[in-house]
Amino acid sequence: MLIDLYEDNWLAGLNEWSSGLEEQRQLYLLIDGVFIPGFYRKIDKILRSGALRLLFETLPSCSDRTRDVSPFLIRFDVSVQGLPKLLAECSGWPMVSAIETGETLEELNKRLAAWCVVYSDGQRFNFRFPDTRRLPGIFSALHEKQRAQLIGSARRWSYIDRAGRWRDLPVPMLNAPAIQSPPELDDKQFGQMVSDSESDSMLERIAYLQNFSGEKPSRLHAAVTQALRVAEAQRLEPDLLFKWCRTVVADEDAAALDEGSMLRKMADWKQSAVIA
Repeated sequence: MLIDLYEDNWLAGLNEWSSGLEEQRQLYLLIDGVFIPGFYRKIDKILRSGALRLLFETLPSCSDRTRDVSPFLIRFDVSVQGLPKLLAECSGWPMVSAIETGETLEELNKRLAAWCVVYSDGQRFNFRFPDTRRLPGIFSALHEKQRAQLIGSARRWSYIDRAGRWRDLPVPMLNAPAIQSPPELDDKQFGQMVSDSESDSMLERIAYLQNFSGEKPSRLHAAVTQALRVAEAQRLEPDLLFKWCRTVVADEDAAALDEGSMLRKMADWKQSAVIA
C-alpha cells in the first residue's frame, strides 16, 4: 500500500458525477496498471469489445509484459456489472484519475499516450503522470501551454490523493490540440519533478530498516516531507539526513508540527546525536 485506503464513498462520488454529465461529455477513468500488473485484463473482460485503451500500445515493440503495466483508459459506466468490485482492488494504490471531457476514448488515448515519454537534456524518460502521487507535482511543473496540451477539452480532472480522497487539478480549459511529437522538459521542470519524488525515495530507504505496518502512508509522507524541508533550510549534513528523517517519521505528531516546532525538534535531535 503506497497511499491510504480510499474513502468509503469514493465510488459514490463517481456515480454522482457521471449522472450529472452534460450531453456530449464523457467521464473516463485513467488507471495506472503498473501497481497491479495485468489488471487491465480483468477490466477488459467485463467491458464491451473496444471499450478499453492501453496508453503504451503506441510504443515501439510493445509486448505483453509492457501491456500488463501500461496505464489504461475506460469510460466510466456505473451499469457495467462487476466494475465497482474490480475498482475496489485499486484502494491503497495511487492509480486512479477521473477525467471529464468532450473527446472520444480514442482521441483522449492518443492525447495522453503522447505524454508517456518525454525528453529532457537529450534523454528519454517515462513520464509518470498516471501515478497520482506524481500527478500534482508534474502538473505544477508544466508550462501553461503544456498543461493545455495534456488536458485538451477536459473540464475536470480529479485524482485520488495520498489520503484516499478525490482532489481536482486546476484545469486551464484552453482546449489546445494534442501534441504530435514527444514533449521536451527544461532543466528547471525536470529538477522540480525530481524534487517532488524525494520524499517517496527517502521513505523507500527507511522501509528497508523500519516496519511501517499499520501506518498511514499519508502521515509518513507528510512527516518525511517536513523533515526534508527543514533539513534543506538548515543545510543538514548529508550523512545525518537519513537518521534525521527516520527520527521524524517515528514521531506520530511530527507531520502536524509547524516550521518553528520542527526547527526546535531538529536542534534537540542534533544535540542528542552529538552526545550519543
